[in-house]
Amino acid sequence: MAHQIDHIENQLESFFEGTLSRLVGLEMSPSDVAIKLSRAMSDGVRRNEEGGAFAPDKYAITFHPKDAEDLLKDAPDLHQALAKRLLEAARISGYMVFSEPIVTLAADPTLSRHEVRVIAWHSTSPLEFTQEMAREANQDPAKLPKGAYLIVDGDRHFPLDRYTINIGRRLDNQLILDDPRVSRTHAQIRVRDSRFVLFDVGSAAGVHVNGRSVNQHLLQPGDVIDIAGIRLVYGEDPGGPPDETPAYSPPFPPKPAGDQRTRTIHKKTESEK
Repeated sequence: MAHQIDHIENQLESFFEGTLSRLVGLEMSPSDVAIKLSRAMSDGVRRNEEGGAFAPDKYAITFHPKDAEDLLKDAPDLHQALAKRLLEAARISGYMVFSEPIVTLAADPTLSRHEVRVIAWHSTSPLEFTQEMAREANQDPAKLPKGAYLIVDGDRHFPLDRYTINIGRRLDNQLILDDPRVSRTHAQIRVRDSRFVLFDVGSAAGVHVNGRSVNQHLLQPGDVIDIAGIRLVYGEDPGGPPDETPAYSPPFPPKPAGDQRTRTIHKKTESEK
């Protein structure tokens, strides 16, 4: 355990040394921030029945208001970069995570200048997570919703013909949305009790259904899903997706796992060009 903590500290300290050194006048110790984050991750590790170690996937880092103001002004994307580094540190240390970490940076007037407080927690419990995954893995294929699909950006269809569909920017997702606003793993659609349920898996931009922000949502035909400005419409038809919308096909060779299905490139509007 001590070796893992040291390893995480080294990973995070090198990151903060590069980040904090760019912020003129901020006299915060990279080592102090790294130690508090690594201890919060290690202390928050939970194990499932099989002994798998899960690191926390939610982090809140608070600073004195003046320090928070300097950080957010000079490094507005710090929370995203830090989430990526936390994910890397967890995996290198042999920890699993439920989803891509979410980091919140905030001001706390009870703290002194250059003081840092870190709180880490789990979005779900390891036991619930593994039980749910095991239950879904053992479901009868006949229980898949018949003829379910997504219409992506109004002109292509994506059949939902498996129990779990990962959606995001990373190339190992089943539905790949190639847009910088989309998180690497942004959302997931899973079968639960013969229905498809949509989950936000720790995205930066969030998931909206019919104009409302959701963490999870039981999908109904006609639901409009918004993922970072890309619109997906959920449908069900025993005959399958509509003929007037062609299916996506990946414009690259599939990865060895054969898990790739499609890639959609977000069409820029006139204001974005």
